[in-house]
Amino acid sequence: MTAPLDAPEPADKPGIVFRTAGLTRRFSGFTAVNNVTLEIPEGGVRTIIGPNGAGKTTFFNLLSGLLPPSEGRMWFRDREITTLRAYQRARLGIARSFQITNIFGRLSVYENVRLAVQAVHDGKASFFVPRGSMGNLAEKTERVLHDVGLYDVRDARAENLSHGDQRRLEIGLVIASDPPVLLLDEPLAGMSPTETQETVDLIQRISPGRTILLVEHDIDVVMAISTTITVFQTGAVLAIGTPQEIRGNEAVQRAYLGELA
Repeated sequence: MTAPLDAPEPADKPGIVFRTAGLTRRFSGFTAVNNVTLEIPEGGVRTIIGPNGAGKTTFFNLLSGLLPPSEGRMWFRDREITTLRAYQRARLGIARSFQITNIFGRLSVYENVRLAVQAVHDGKASFFVPRGSMGNLAEKTERVLHDVGLYDVRDARAENLSHGDQRRLEIGLVIASDPPVLLLDEPLAGMSPTETQETVDLIQRISPGRTILLVEHDIDVVMAISTTITVFQTGAVLAIGTPQEIRGNEAVQRAYLGELA
């Protein structure tokens, strides 16, 4: 059940991309996200960390519309989005990647990105558009491929890419719509050190002019690239601060058994 319609709406604040009020999600008696009231400023890399089961991915699913809240409300900039579905939020500029890579393995890298670009341009994706007839779509496709560092392997089948390149291809599909907000759920999972650094470089390269919300477990990466860090524990917000503030927070250190020290 969502919050009552007469619940107080927060005053519009310039520079806030997401607001939540009492956001809660329960699953058969288990509370995954517990009464989260939070403001996420516009711009930068805003990272969410926490132990396994802390509610990070569920919170992402609530923001992106994949799950409805049990209680509470959400706003994207000055618009309430509590009841909007995922595709409606995507049209507002909220783009989401997932823990599991989501690409068309049997298509080429180019065709994967082209379909994403075409879907944004005309609202549909067709496999039967000759490359030479795409005009501006081809230019945009090639620009995305350059942005994610995959132009040189554009004709390779996506399923033949390394794990790191597949994750970067998925990010390319997400940025094809030029979204102002990206939600990236564990984009570095399963990567080698070299792949991790390449993907970190990509995130930093595409972050100017966007707000990137990141769920990540690699603390060294989190501390290196984050503008702010929000720490979740048992479905609630434990702490918010800069990397320096979070590193020195005793409650966070206890939650992570000293691994931030």
